[in-house]
Amino acid sequence: MVVDQSEFESFGSWFYIYMVDFAMLALFMLVGWAILAFALAAIRNSPIRAAKMIAGTIKRAFMVDFPSTSIRRTMAMSRLAIQEAIRNKVLIIFVLFVALLLFAGWFLDVENDHPARLYLGFVLSASTYLLLALAMFLSAFSLPNDIKNRTIYTITTKPVRAHEIFLGRVFGFAAVGTLLLVLMASVSYGFVIRGLDHEHTIDKTAIEWDESTGLGTGKTSLDGYHRHDFTINEKLKNADGLVGTTELSKGHAHNIYLRDGDYIVGPPTGDLLARVPVYGKLSFLDRYGQPSEEGGLNVGKEWTYRSYIEGNTLSTAIWEFENLTKEMFVTTGSDDGVLPLELNLRVFRSTKGKIESRIHGEILLVNPEETLSSVDRFSAPIPFEADEFVTSQVNIKFSDIRRQNPVTGELQNIDLFKDLVDSGKLQVHIRCKDHAQFFGMARADVYIRAPEGSFEANLIKCYLGIWMQMLLVILLGVFFSTFLNGIVALISSVAIVAMGLFAGFIGDIQTGEAPGGGPIESIVRNITQQGATLELEMGDTAIEVIESLDGFYLNTMESLAKLAPDFSKFNMSAKVAYGYDIHLNLILRQLVTTMVYFFVLVLAGYFILTSREIAA
Repeated sequence: MVVDQSEFESFGSWFYIYMVDFAMLALFMLVGWAILAFALAAIRNSPIRAAKMIAGTIKRAFMVDFPSTSIRRTMAMSRLAIQEAIRNKVLIIFVLFVALLLFAGWFLDVENDHPARLYLGFVLSASTYLLLALAMFLSAFSLPNDIKNRTIYTITTKPVRAHEIFLGRVFGFAAVGTLLLVLMASVSYGFVIRGLDHEHTIDKTAIEWDESTGLGTGKTSLDGYHRHDFTINEKLKNADGLVGTTELSKGHAHNIYLRDGDYIVGPPTGDLLARVPVYGKLSFLDRYGQPSEEGGLNVGKEWTYRSYIEGNTLSTAIWEFENLTKEMFVTTGSDDGVLPLELNLRVFRSTKGKIESRIHGEILLVNPEETLSSVDRFSAPIPFEADEFVTSQVNIKFSDIRRQNPVTGELQNIDLFKDLVDSGKLQVHIRCKDHAQFFGMARADVYIRAPEGSFEANLIKCYLGIWMQMLLVILLGVFFSTFLNGIVALISSVAIVAMGLFAGFIGDIQTGEAPGGGPIESIVRNITQQGATLELEMGDTAIEVIESLDGFYLNTMESLAKLAPDFSKFNMSAKVAYGYDIHLNLILRQLVTTMVYFFVLVLAGYFILTSREIAA
């Protein structure tokens, strides 16, 4: 799974940097309104009179209207918005969502290798798109329809302030959307649980027993379009009757129990997870074992998210972890602990060989204190195997961590936290052992797995992200409807959401991360059939003109995109589908972003409504 590099930044650092941008956004909208309102007022009145009107409006806003906000009046406006939404038959959205789930089997690949990802991705995407579409239509057409039908007069003649009208619309539509989202989330959870639930059986007569080891092996029955290989060891039977487990298949496994002489296969485990990864900082050594400032190697792939290390050399990827404590890995009542590493490495094969075989690698646990000798810093290599698109789980027992004795040459046990961890820091070095093969990795591809979180809580956090997206769309729709008609307000909302979704892509084009250049250069390349990664074959003057026009367009689009919320940061469905816990830092960032846009748009909407002659 791809992890945005900004997620490694602490909330405090993020807050300090981005609050400057948020302040600029508020200032930009306030100054923009003041200039526009002054220009319109100056046309009808003298410039001095216009300036006094603007100053009076700002003074009334902060000295009278906002301090005198009435919760009762705001809730009355909200109730009217809810009644309006019900009259518009918004429950049809929920009926449509249920219908999609009922017929999902027609278009979902039930034989998919990762059904949990498939089901979760489907229900979360469907919930998001349907809810955001509903929010756009409700918010964009509400005020324009009231003005068109003249029903707004019955409100403006009452002692209701402009921002209370704005807030009432937002709160009312948000309440309707929240109810629909709760219903969707409940139905989605049941759909996923029911879709993943299945039962296997074991035919006792088909079990193959090894008399020397006492182990029984075989295959389960076919259910859910798959079988599992299993291993049974009755000598390890515990109080619950657990005697074995199945191998991983379709992203899950099963426990096997011996009860009343029969082997019972338990429910699936491992498909609905909430892994809590502890990430480290990534650096590289080149093929000669020297620090590499450029990072790992580029094997020719256009996507540079991952860097590669060369096999059978000293090329090394180094992760440095901090704030590690023994209590994180040793359970109560146990003398031994386990360092759980998960490796989501990519494999690049420069020689084919046996394509089905895995690539060999090794892990070294290293003390980060460089003043120590190499003998005292490094553990003995721990071998592992990696394959493409397969997560390798390496559970290193503390009792298995060894170091070579410099005198006798024998391997001797060492204590992880006494000998290798220094002030809570530990380095994990990874090398590829096979000649002419490569391991590809990004910072998030190797992590220490902390105690697992709750899948249900993780799903709720994901739906909280969807709810915040819905609230932002409602805010944008109501804001645009204060000065635009319904259809234009809807188009504007769609445009802002699109800008928020593709702001990162615009930045990649400007920095050259996305090949092909801007829109004009891309059109030229398509017409002349020149590849996106090749130098543009044209005259120097023509290239300069194209780059200048593209630069002006991209700079303008980037400036506009900065005003829009980055909706891509609110989409956390991939984390839930791939079984990764959504960190609290990410939720806090989204909450702060939502609240900032809430106050900015409410303030902007108030000034526009007070400036607009509704009764005209």
